[in-house]
Formats: sequence, C-alpha cells, structure tokens
Amino acid sequence: MRRDDRFRFSLQWSADTEEKAKVGAFLERLGNKKSDFIVLAVVEYLQRHPEMEIPGAKIKITYQPLHTKEQLLAMVRDMVKTSVGEFLSGNTVASTQSSQPPEMSLGPSEQDIDAMVASLKLFDQS
Repeated sequence: MRRDDRFRFSLQWSADTEEKAKVGAFLERLGNKKSDFIVLAVVEYLQRHPEMEIPGAKIKITYQPLHTKEQLLAMVRDMVKTSVGEFLSGNTVASTQSSQPPEMSLGPSEQDIDAMVASLKLFDQS
C-alpha cells in the first residue's frame, strides 16, 4: 500500500517448506534491514527476468515440500506403532491372523497400520 512517499506491506507465511523456513530465518536475522534487502532482491530478480515487467506477465512459483508424502506416511506409521505400543504396554493382544495357537503381541500388525494409514483422507490431497 502506498501512502505519501512510503510503501507499507505486511508479509506472513508458514514454515511448511525448506525454502520458506530458510528465508524466514534469514529475514529475522536482518532485523531493521529487511526492507532494504527485499528491495534489492526484487530489483535483482527483475533484472534477471525482464519479462516480469510486461503488463499481465505471470510468475510461476514452485517449491519443494518439507517432507514427501512417503516420508509423512512413514512418520505416521512410526507414531502409531509407538503410541499403540505404549498404550498396550503390559497388556497382550492375541493375534487373529493365523489358525495356529494365539501369538501374543504388544501392538497392531504391519497390515493393521497400513490399513489405518491407507484410510487417512489427509493423504488423498495432492
């Protein structure tokens, strides 16, 4: 927003990618020099990409997520194993997977965890 001879902006973003976290930490270290640095960075960007000054030009923004879907799924599996294991510590659960004598275990099977994780709607979003 422009007011008299000054511009005023407010920026905010989450630290959900490595790039965003790195830039946020860097800008925090700059203290009162953030504005000057951002002006220099944008000017340098525009010099490298003069097409951006064409009216109606579009910028394509891409980034790498902090964790891949596979890494997140592995973390959820590990948390489920740990949490259920702690919850059931001291209690044994008979396995119903085979017709052999019941085997005692302290948590869900890998198949149980896979089925639970597969049912999570959060990971269906792309």
